[in-house]
Amino acid sequence: MPHVTIHDLRHLAATLALEGNVPMAVISKTLRHSTLSTTANIYSHLTWDVTMAAVHTIEARLHLVEARSRAGTDAIAQNSPTPNPLFSHAA
Repeated sequence: MPHVTIHDLRHLAATLALEGNVPMAVISKTLRHSTLSTTANIYSHLTWDVTMAAVHTIEARLHLVEARSRAGTDAIAQNSPTPNPLFSHAA
């Protein structure tokens, strides 16, 4: 069996909590750190699952914004004349 220290278990606990979407502030308080930055700098090992979840969240939000933008553009095109690009914020 490999040698495992208490410190190793703290790292594991912080990483598992991050993977479980536990807020960093809760993890910091659980580990009894005096500042949130200590937890973020030392214990927030990014794992592949956490990284991919962040990427997928950003991707989903961008698709939502794009769909809303497209829907707004379609509604404007149907209900009003084409805006003059010189006076449009979209230009």
